[in-house]
Amino acid sequence: MSSTAQSETMQVRRLADSQLANFDKEYVGERKWAALRACIDRDFSGRPFSFLDIGGGNGLFADRVLATYSNSRGTVLDNAEILLRKNKDWPDRKTIVCGSAENLETLFAGERFDIIFMNWVLHHLVGESYASTTENVRRLLHGAGSLLHPNGRISIFEHMYDGLVIDNLPSHIIYHLTSSRRLSSLIRRWGANTAGVGVCFRSRKAWLDIIRDAGLDAVEYSEGSRWPIRLAHRLLLHMGNVRGGHFWIRRGLSSDSP
Repeated sequence: MSSTAQSETMQVRRLADSQLANFDKEYVGERKWAALRACIDRDFSGRPFSFLDIGGGNGLFADRVLATYSNSRGTVLDNAEILLRKNKDWPDRKTIVCGSAENLETLFAGERFDIIFMNWVLHHLVGESYASTTENVRRLLHGAGSLLHPNGRISIFEHMYDGLVIDNLPSHIIYHLTSSRRLSSLIRRWGANTAGVGVCFRSRKAWLDIIRDAGLDAVEYSEGSRWPIRLAHRLLLHMGNVRGGHFWIRRGLSSDSP
């Protein structure tokens, strides 16, 4: 896939600065970090590696990787200047890039990374329809795969929203409610920070389907405990087992060479 095709096709709705300010925190807690570190230690033990943190915002996650792995070098990509300004400086080891994920292959043409991190990024790639939102995710994953070194990995933290009966129904309901501009005031009162722009969580199976469609293989998966959900929300949104999950991914054998 060319970078031109990617930029022409991926149309992503933007959050306002007031909405982005809510993401000025670090979401990878100790249990999640332990699971991720086990993957990194196994596949990159003792050797230098480079990483790209897509949607890395304030840089706290990248700082943790750099502090833990002294032989690593990292790049933080985000289009939110309000968050990028908060990054700590790591001379010669950390690069800050203000840009959008949909221009990934253009921004990093000719570059390759050992690990590409996407921490709760994919559910924000909201388009004007559910189908275009799904395609945005597939294209970003495909583009990320093309930027990997041989034996490189993609790390994805995401929310798993399995349906009570119909597996991915919560994804469709939540997308249509949060992306509606007409309903934005009501949805915001319900606590959705992304009201009027949208968000698109998916079931574990739905995430895996897109990963495979992008020419990638999930070689390891781990997840946290089931979240307690209020009965009214569970029934209204058809939510069954909801929890956080982590995918550790490599390029599929059938993927095109970068």
